[in-house]
Amino acid sequence: MAAKHKQRKRVKASKMSFSGGADGAEDEPGNGELSGEDAEDEPGAGSAGVKEKDEFNLEEVLKLGGTQADFVLLSAVDETNELVDGGKKGAIDDLEEGELETFISKLGIRNYSSLQIVGDEGDAPGEQNKAKKSEKQKETKQKEKKKKTQTNTESSTSLEHKPGASVSASASAKKTKVNVFEFTQRNVLLIKPGGKWFDNDYTSEFSSSVQDQELVSKYKSLAQQLLDNETQIYRTKKNLQKGANSSWMKTVVSAGVLADRMAAMTVLIQDSPVHSLEHLESLVSMVKKKGSRRMGLMAVDTIRELLLSDLLPENRKLQAFAQHAFDSLEEKSSGNRDARDRRLVLWAFEHRLKLLVAEFVSALETVSHDTVFTTKTKALSTALELLSARPEQEKALLTQMVNKLGDPEYRLAAKASHALETLLHRHPNMKSVVCAEVQRLVFRANVGEKAQYYALCFLCQVILSREDADLAARLISVYFSFFGLCVKRRQVQSKMLGALLSGVNRAYPFAAEGTRP
Repeated sequence: MAAKHKQRKRVKASKMSFSGGADGAEDEPGNGELSGEDAEDEPGAGSAGVKEKDEFNLEEVLKLGGTQADFVLLSAVDETNELVDGGKKGAIDDLEEGELETFISKLGIRNYSSLQIVGDEGDAPGEQNKAKKSEKQKETKQKEKKKKTQTNTESSTSLEHKPGASVSASASAKKTKVNVFEFTQRNVLLIKPGGKWFDNDYTSEFSSSVQDQELVSKYKSLAQQLLDNETQIYRTKKNLQKGANSSWMKTVVSAGVLADRMAAMTVLIQDSPVHSLEHLESLVSMVKKKGSRRMGLMAVDTIRELLLSDLLPENRKLQAFAQHAFDSLEEKSSGNRDARDRRLVLWAFEHRLKLLVAEFVSALETVSHDTVFTTKTKALSTALELLSARPEQEKALLTQMVNKLGDPEYRLAAKASHALETLLHRHPNMKSVVCAEVQRLVFRANVGEKAQYYALCFLCQVILSREDADLAARLISVYFSFFGLCVKRRQVQSKMLGALLSGVNRAYPFAAEGTRP
């Protein structure tokens, strides 16, 4: 208590010096007086304050560069107490050497040091509990991971030793691949309109190996859905286009004059063949329709122009859907669904286009049997142009042209012979193929003599060279074989015999010496 009272006395003395100023002016009345309680506790407070003021005052602190706060701090120091190691001598905190360590060892706190979790300063007890819980959760997760790894290693070792493990593994792999054939509807076109459809890189990916039929059927159904969805998106975008062009085209195709309908369908197919197969199907149905010869001929001309300009590639045939590598399709697309679906859409379109072209060639053959000469001539000229320009359906078109050599009307048979000569002039490498087809016509069972005569006349007119030695020898054997057949039938006519002799004379100089009869 005495120390506290002394400290209070010094603070109040400093207050008195602050109020008095540095020049030692007289204090105002009541500034240096103590309260009643302080006066009672410290009877000689006034004289002590005067002595301390004489010995140590604010003016000296200010002269030395201090402040009033320094003066207050120094006034509170009691110089009579002796300090030992930063503390008062004889105080309770004056511990002997090793006393605190022995005290802590007696308490036994070190036994619980591993269970202690020391949080950051200012952490609440709830946060420490959260830290404990998080550490426990981490430990449990680590234990679960260890268990999973152990179970996985055990299952792998068991699969190695069990004979039916590979079957179950392959079955599970097949189940995961089921999602590959799932159809997802899109709102964006995979194939952009414009350009040639066969210029895309995906159209040149073929495979000569035999594919799994089950895999092909699954991809085929998926490709059909994708193509239908692609066509529907294209129609919707066309209908939403501003302007009267699209609506006018739609009106003309459905209810327009025949010539306008053909022109409108041609424009729509040229804009985007992949999305306009329905118009090509309409044109093919017009060719097959009976009772409307004018509409059929206009459709034939329209389809021919479309096939030669926009639909058929020049250097290859159209590929069927099963002639692609489906076993490596996912690997080629690198897991990209858009790239895979773009391939499937183009392959499905090419397959349907191949079927439509085959259907058109079949309908063209029906048109070639018409009773009107103009219609048959149109069919023959169309077959010649398609066979000369594109390799698609070349066998069916060649057979159709060769059959016209036996047409009842001699003018058309002569036109067929001239058409075949024109074909050989454009493609000299087709000599052996064309001659073999004409040879089959000559020895066909139910063929007329006129057809045989026109066929032999055509063979006699084939232009040969030194490089065609084998073909010349084969033609000579054909002539002699047919002559023997005529002798057996006793139907040797002068016109037929003259054609045979002229054919032998033309082919004999070009045949090799070992192959001559």
